[in-house]
Amino acid sequence: MLFFSFAPFFALIAADDFTQDNRSDSSFVDKAGAIENAIQLSRKIHQESHDDELEYAEAEKALNLSLELGDSLLYAKSLDNMGLLYRYHQRYSEATALHAKAYELIAEVDSAFLSKMIFANNAGVSSRYGEDFDNAVFYYLEALKIAEAQEDLRNIAISCNGLGNTLLHIPGREEDALRYFERSLDAERERGNTLGIAMNYLSIGDYFTEKGDYKRGRTYLDKLLEINQKRNDDYGLGITYEYFGHNYIKEGLALGQAADYYKKSLAIFSRLNDTHKQADLLKALADVYRLNNQYDLAIDYYHRTWNLAINIPNKSLIQASAAQLSSIYELQAKPSLALKYYKISDQYKDSVNLINQETEIAAIEKRYALEKKESQIALLEKDKSLQQVQLDSHVEALKSQRIILVLLLMFLVAIAVIALMQFKNIKSKKMANLMLMRQNRQISEQKNQIESVNEQLEATFKELMTEQKNNEEKRVKLLESKFENRIQNLALQSLESQMNPHFLFNGMNAVRWLVMKNKNAEAKEYIDTFAQLLRLSLTNNRKNSICLAEELKATELYLKIEKLRFDGGFNFEIAISPEVNPHHVKVPPKILQPLVENAIKHGLLPSRKREKVLDIKVFEQNEVLVIEVLDNGVGYKQPSNKKEASNIYGTHLGLKLIEERLAIYNQQSHNRVDFDIQARQDSDKGIIGTKAKISIMMEEAIDSVG
Repeated sequence: MLFFSFAPFFALIAADDFTQDNRSDSSFVDKAGAIENAIQLSRKIHQESHDDELEYAEAEKALNLSLELGDSLLYAKSLDNMGLLYRYHQRYSEATALHAKAYELIAEVDSAFLSKMIFANNAGVSSRYGEDFDNAVFYYLEALKIAEAQEDLRNIAISCNGLGNTLLHIPGREEDALRYFERSLDAERERGNTLGIAMNYLSIGDYFTEKGDYKRGRTYLDKLLEINQKRNDDYGLGITYEYFGHNYIKEGLALGQAADYYKKSLAIFSRLNDTHKQADLLKALADVYRLNNQYDLAIDYYHRTWNLAINIPNKSLIQASAAQLSSIYELQAKPSLALKYYKISDQYKDSVNLINQETEIAAIEKRYALEKKESQIALLEKDKSLQQVQLDSHVEALKSQRIILVLLLMFLVAIAVIALMQFKNIKSKKMANLMLMRQNRQISEQKNQIESVNEQLEATFKELMTEQKNNEEKRVKLLESKFENRIQNLALQSLESQMNPHFLFNGMNAVRWLVMKNKNAEAKEYIDTFAQLLRLSLTNNRKNSICLAEELKATELYLKIEKLRFDGGFNFEIAISPEVNPHHVKVPPKILQPLVENAIKHGLLPSRKREKVLDIKVFEQNEVLVIEVLDNGVGYKQPSNKKEASNIYGTHLGLKLIEERLAIYNQQSHNRVDFDIQARQDSDKGIIGTKAKISIMMEEAIDSVG
C-alpha cells in the first residue's frame, strides 16, 4: 500500500526531468557558430576562387543548419547570404526574393534594427540591378525609415545613395535623385568617411553626365580623383578614370580624351589583375575607336576583348564583341567575315538566353525544395508541441492519482482501526450468537439480492444485445455511405486526370513557341504566370470544392497565359457584382477554365473580327448566383448529331467534363449547380457570339449576399 502511494510521486519526478529543455546553451552556441562559419566561408570562396558550386554548397549548409536550429534571425541571415551570392552572379530576381524574405522574417523584431537595415538595403540593391525600380524604392525607404529612427548615419548614407541611383532610372525623378545623393554626401561628411564621400561624388558626377551637363559632371569627377589620390586607392582611381572616359565618350567631342582615360583605367586594373574590369575597358576602347572610324584599332581591341571574355568566361561580352565585329566587317565590304561573326553573335545570344532559362528553372526548383523543407520543419515543431502538451497532461494526471491514493490509504487505515475496536468489544457468547443470527439473516437477504441482481442483469443483457444489433445496422449503413462517397471521389479524380494533360500540353507548346520566336521576356512572363497557375491547380485539385475567388483567380491566370500565347489576340475582363462576395461561395474546382478555353479556341480565334472580347460576369439573380462566360466570336450552334458537333465547336470534351463533374458535385453537395451554353443573338436574331452560364442554387440564403 505504501509502494502504490509513493509510486506516482516517483513517476512525477521522472516526468518533470523529461520536460527539461534538452538543448543546452553550449549546443546552441556551437550550432550558431557553425552557421556563421558557413556564411563567411561561402563569401570567402566567392572572393578568392569563384567556385560557384562550393560557395552555394556552404550557403545551403547555413540554411539547413538554421532551419534545424529554428532560430529566425540566423535563418534570415542565411537567406540574406544566399541572396548576396545570387546577386554577385547577376541572378537579381532570385536575390531580391531571398533578401525580401529575410527582411520580412524579422520585420516585427524590435531589437534587430541593424539586420533589418542590411536586409532591406540588400533587397533594394538587387531590385535596382534587376531593373525593378519600384520595388527598389520601397526597400530603400524601409531601410531609411529605420536608420532615421535609430539616427544611424552610416545606413542613412547607404539608403540615400541607393535611392538616388534608383530614381535616376525613373523618368521625371532625376531631381529627387540628386537630392538623395546630396543628403548621402552630407551624412558621409559628418561621419568623416572618405570612401562614402568618394562614392557620392561618383554618383553625382554620373548624374550630370547622364543629364548632359558634361562639364559639371567632370567637376565632381575631379573632386573624386583628388580624394582617391589622397586615399591612395588604386581601385578607386581605376573607377574614376573609367567614368572620365564615359563622360567624354557620351559628350562625343573629344573621343581621344575618352581613349586616354580608358587606357589609364585599364593599366590600373591590369596591375590589380581584375580580368572582369579589363574586359569591360577593352570593350569601351574598341567602342571609342569604332565611333572615331578607326576600324583597324577597333577590330584589334574587340578581338582582345573576345580573348579575355573567353577566359573569364563572359558570354554576353563575347556576343557583343562578335556583333560589333560583324558590323565593322560589313562596313568594310567583307561579307564573309561579317557573316561569320554575325553567326557567332547569334549563337552566343541563343546560348545566353538558354543559360538564363536554365537559371530560372533551377531557381524554381531550389525555391520549391526550400519551401518543402520549411514545411517539414514546421510539421516537426508542431509534433514536438503536441508531444509536450500530452506530456504535461500526463503529469497532471499523475498528480491527481497521487492525491487519490493518499486519501484511499487514509480511508483504509481508519477502517482497520474501527475493525480492531469492534473486535475488542466482542466479549461474550451471547453477542457471538446474536452476531451469528444477524449474519444468517444477512445471508438470506444477500441471496434474495443476488437473485434480484441476476434478473436485472438478464434484462440488461437483452437490452445490450438489442442496442448492439441496432449499432451494427447503423454501422453497415455508414460504411455503405462512405463507399458511395469514395466511388464519387474516384470518378471526380478520373475526370481531373483527363483535364490536366490537355492543360499542360497547351502550356508547354506555348513556351516552346515563344522561345522559338525569340520572345524571351514574354516567355519568362509566361513561365512565371504558368507556375502560379500550376501551383494553384495542384492545390485546388485535391479539394472537392473551393471558394469562387480562388476559381476566378485561377481563370484570370489562365486567360493571361492564353493572351500571351496568342500574342494579345483578344482582351478579357472579369466583373463581379458588388453584392456578391466570392470568398463565401463554394464551387467545384476548374469549372470555368474549360469554358474560357472553348471560348478562345472555338469562338474568338476563328473569328475575323478586329476586336475580340471575352467577358466573365458574376451576379445574383433571384437568390441564384450566376456566372456568365461571354465572347463575341463565331458563335455556338447546338449540334444535331456527333458529326456536326465535331465540325461546329470542336469535340466538346471540356463541356462534357463540366457536365459530368457537376453531376457528381450535385450528388455530394447541398448546393445545386447547373450549366447551360447557347449562342448570343442581336436584336435581328443574328449570331454575335456565345454565352456559357453556370447557376448555383443554395439550400439556404447565399452567404455572399451583403
